Order: sequence, then structure tokens, then C-alpha cells
Amino acid sequence: MAHQLVLFINLAGLLLLELFLGADVSITQNIPATMTPGSEVRVNVTVNKASLGGFAKLQLDLPPGLTVTAIETKGASFTFADQKAKFIWMALPSTPNFRLSYTLSADASASGPLEIKGRFSYIEDNERKTYDLPVAIVDLGASGAVVASVPEPVVSETAAADEEEAPSGNQDLVSAAGGAPASNTPFVIIERSSVPPMQGVGGVNGTRTITAITEKEMVVEVTVKKGDIRGFGKLQEVIPQGFTATEKSSDEAIFTTQDRIVKFVWLNLPSKSEVTVSYKLRANERPDGDYSIDGEFGYLKNEETQKAIIGTSRFFVGPKAMETMASDGSSMGSLDGADPSLSLNARAKADAEAAKAKQEAEARKAQEEAAARKAKEEAASTAQATKPKTTATTPPAKSTSIPAPERGVTYKVQITAAHKEVGKAYFQARHRYSGNFSIERHQGWIKYVTGSYTNYSEARDQRVNFVQAGHNFPGPFVTAYNNGERITVQEALLISNQKWVQ
Repeated sequence: MAHQLVLFINLAGLLLLELFLGADVSITQNIPATMTPGSEVRVNVTVNKASLGGFAKLQLDLPPGLTVTAIETKGASFTFADQKAKFIWMALPSTPNFRLSYTLSADASASGPLEIKGRFSYIEDNERKTYDLPVAIVDLGASGAVVASVPEPVVSETAAADEEEAPSGNQDLVSAAGGAPASNTPFVIIERSSVPPMQGVGGVNGTRTITAITEKEMVVEVTVKKGDIRGFGKLQEVIPQGFTATEKSSDEAIFTTQDRIVKFVWLNLPSKSEVTVSYKLRANERPDGDYSIDGEFGYLKNEETQKAIIGTSRFFVGPKAMETMASDGSSMGSLDGADPSLSLNARAKADAEAAKAKQEAEARKAQEEAAARKAKEEAASTAQATKPKTTATTPPAKSTSIPAPERGVTYKVQITAAHKEVGKAYFQARHRYSGNFSIERHQGWIKYVTGSYTNYSEARDQRVNFVQAGHNFPGPFVTAYNNGERITVQEALLISNQKWVQ
């Protein structure tokens, strides 16, 4: 009896000692119990470490068919190789607890229950210690990508964005058809939790815009308002699996891309208060559907690493991408081709109108150049004449379809701008506007303007009329010219000695 009592006391002591030693460290992660082959989920890892500091490593051992891509590392370096994901800190964050996150991706050919093991290694009292994470089992069911017919919307965008995580199966997979017509076209399926933007220390923040170029390509532009922050800076974007990114503009940064990570790195940030970079994203062989991009901007402030969260931006691949662009009044700024919401006949008509407008613009330019040469020759001939002409001549009639070169200060109203030409059919369908307009090429844009006024107040009144008529132009605003050359309105008012009218 005494021997059993001693054994019990020793066993209890060992249990209490183990609880005491392990109480300082605990790690939890929200790995889902089920996933669909070919899908992705965001996993959040919460590390409670109390006062522990210094070197540490979190390692996840994954079976074939699962991969990990880092989203938030909390200052750790990240690698994924030989089915091992490693987060390594030279110095752990100073807070008692912190949260990191990663994307868990399942191959389309993966199937069955798969085990994820992990361990957290750290140094305490000059000894290496290890905390083993509970084994997580993810059931992928049968292999093969999951698609769904889209007769009508399944989940609204707002509801999908508000879901932090889905408890099972298909609840984290939504249709992004949005109101697309009924069809049997396979439509994907991919949905992630939404990360809200968050301002960093020093008022640093960023915004992202995604503009469709084609059904499979889009341009991503990120603007970071950094104020007077200088020194090292890094913008990191996590793009969907299967997409590729190529640099468009880097604003003095070093551009790199590997797997799903797109980086813009500045060894010394420009002195201006904000930087803007852009890259072209291509869907390659990915199916049509709803995808998203996450990102953050890291920088140094008061000799400490800080970050501003850009947040999650969702976008479409496939016909829905073009439909969304056409329904967005601001999308005209990067329209690629005719309005895709038009019928085939209307679209063909719009293309014909655009081609005709282009031909007319080229004809006008040739006529203007010929008229300018003729005027120059006549002026030279007049200057050389020694006698005034004794007989009157009738000047040739001016063409009503080809405008004469502009002289003096004039004002117009710009109604929109784009990167490709569109015709009257687009404006009739998109803006219910059937009036005349002309096309200008300025600073890499095709700008659509209307009217020609010698008084600023007349152009201003026309702008107000457009707004009141409800055409929903992205603007409009008054532009100014001097002898046909575009100048600022302020310059034009000074030259023409006119007053600005609100």
C-alpha cells in the first residue's frame, strides 16, 4: 500500500512538473477538418509564449498533396521545401502572444485523409525545448477539382466576404456569378477569408485596384501612402495559386516573384510621400471564378519593423470579369474593347463605329496638316507680293465635316478616358448619351471630349448639364487649349483674361 502511494505521488509530481514546464507555450491553429481537392484555405496560428524570447522555429510536416504559402509571418523567415514549412525567428515578437497565418492549398489530384504534424522549437535557460502541436487530419475525399453549374447566384459577395472561415465542406466555396445568365458552364469555387486593410504606425496605409484587361488577365496597382518614411520598404502580395505575375511599373523598387509571392523591395524608399507599383496578373489555365489577393507593406519606423495591411481584394476571371467592368462607372478608365454587356450585333456596331471614328480622326488630321501647309504657303506668297491685288477673289468654301485648326484659347468638356477606342454605341448603352464627341490622345490615354467654347462659363454650364442629365460620366470636367495644345484651365483663364466660375 505504501509502495503504491509513493508511486502515485511520483507520477502526480511528474504530471505537475510537465504542466508547469509546458504552461508557458501553447499553439493552436484552425486547420479545417475537410477540404476540397484544388481549393485553398487561410489558416490562422495563435502562439501563446508568455515571456519567452530569442530564437524559435515552427515547423509543419505536410503529406504530398498539401502545400503552404506564408501570408503573415510576424517577423519570421519562411521556407517550404520537401513538404516542410518552416517559420524561423532570430528573435520572437515581444508580445506574450501573437498570430501568424498561411494559405493551405490542396492539389486537385489529392484525396483521402491527410495528417499535418508540427512542432515548435525554442531556447530556454540555454536548453533546446520542443512543443509538439496536436496532429491535424484533413479529409479531402475523392480527387479531382470541384466545379458547379451556375443557374443563379449561390452566395452574395458581401456574405462570402464576411465569413472568417467555414466549418465544413462546401461552405467555404461560393459561386461568384453575381447575376450571370443561366448556363451549364463550369464555374469555380474558390473563396477565402477577407482580411481588412489596417493602417500602420506613422499613418502608413495602402490601396489596391484590380482592372480587367481580358477575361484571363488583369492589372493590379497598389499605392502606398508612406508620408516621410524612408529607408527599407517591402510590398508583398499573395496571389492565387496557378496565376503568374509580371512587372509593369516598380517605382524604383526591385521586383521579384516566386510561386504565389509577388514582392517589390526598396533598399531606400523614394522621398515622395507615396509610391505606386503595378503588375500584370494572368490566370493561365485556372477556371473561371472568384479569386482574391492579400498583401502588406513592411517598413522601418523608429528602428523597428512595422507594417500596413493592404487587405483582401476580390476579382473575377472569365466573362464575369468583363461584365463587372462594364457595370462599374470607373472601369472606363481602363476599358479594353467595346462594352461586353452589349449584344453581339451592338458590339459589332460599336466596333464599326470605333473604326469609323478612327478613320475620321486620321482624315481630319491629314486635312488639318494640309490646310496648315496651304496657309503657310499663302502667307509666304502674300509677304513677297509688291502690289495689292486689284481684283477680288472668292475664298474657297470650308468643309463642314473637317474642322479648321483651333486658334486662341478654347474650352471643352472631357466626359471619360480609356486605353482603347470605343464608338457611339458604347456611350448610348453605357451612359445613354447619343451626342457628338471627339477623341484626343494625351499622356498615354484616349480621352473623349465634347464641345468647343471660347468662354469658360459656357463649358462649365455644359459640364453641369451633363451631371444633371444623369449620364453618369466619370467626371466630367472642363479642359482648356491654346492654339489646339492642351493646357491647364488656370493658364487658359489668365491668357484669356476670364474669371473662374464655380
